[in-house]
Amino acid sequence: MNFSVLPTHLHALAETANFIIKSRYGLSDGIIEQPILPDIPLQPTLHWKTKTHYIACEVSERPFPVSIKHQFADIVSTGQPIRIIVAYPKDNGLSSADYQNDIKTAKIYGIGYMSVDDNRNGEIEYNGVSLVLRISPIDLKAFAKCLKPHIYEAYEHYMLKGDPDVGLQKIGQLTEQIIYNIAVQAKKKGSFSYVGFNPPAYIAQSRLIDQMINERVIDIPILGRCRDFANDRNSVSHKPKSRKEAMEIDRKLKDNFIIGTRILEDMPEKIKPNGYKVSL
Repeated sequence: MNFSVLPTHLHALAETANFIIKSRYGLSDGIIEQPILPDIPLQPTLHWKTKTHYIACEVSERPFPVSIKHQFADIVSTGQPIRIIVAYPKDNGLSSADYQNDIKTAKIYGIGYMSVDDNRNGEIEYNGVSLVLRISPIDLKAFAKCLKPHIYEAYEHYMLKGDPDVGLQKIGQLTEQIIYNIAVQAKKKGSFSYVGFNPPAYIAQSRLIDQMINERVIDIPILGRCRDFANDRNSVSHKPKSRKEAMEIDRKLKDNFIIGTRILEDMPEKIKPNGYKVSL
């Protein structure tokens, strides 16, 4: 491969990164040192254009180069479905503290990374996420005590493990469980009489919420938000067929995760006047 911008001592590392990424995603050789699109302020060492996404590989001396941080906001603002993976030397000369800080920061930004040793062995250690999906770390102090570990687990899957779909699924399951348990509490108090709700028998979330709204079991707006959240989650469950579709799904997935966490943050205060508690 012919590189003109990349320093010579990193050429072998770039070739290894090219092989690993194309093998991992079933691609051909990457495009070398060219802009992804005219309006995207990034000219990575390598990049690939798939049917639904862009994958970029930046070869650097460290896991989280400053150049990525400086360009990040501009890249995200394009709304394009771009995943960036940084390839760096395993023997990088960083102190332990600096190395760990780079790894932590890369995950916070959703930037993937891989290390390559002197024998040209390496693997993708963190896949990263499509950058438009990136969310900031969650302030757990805003949530009820019983929810905190579950909220963190959802965020961990979404950003730190690079599985946004799983993160959203966990937020959805958490919301459904809370609504179900509120309905159980209301049933016991005699405040919810719907005959189709017979715990622990299964009931569709949409049907349960509709009946809780009909009987005004708790605050109607929060129930409406839960119903809309459940419906919207279904719109991001299918695989995109084009980059345009991927952009829309990524945007909705991120919005849904944020909406779900806000519902969970607000729920305890919304149900307190009715004498109910958030429980799992």
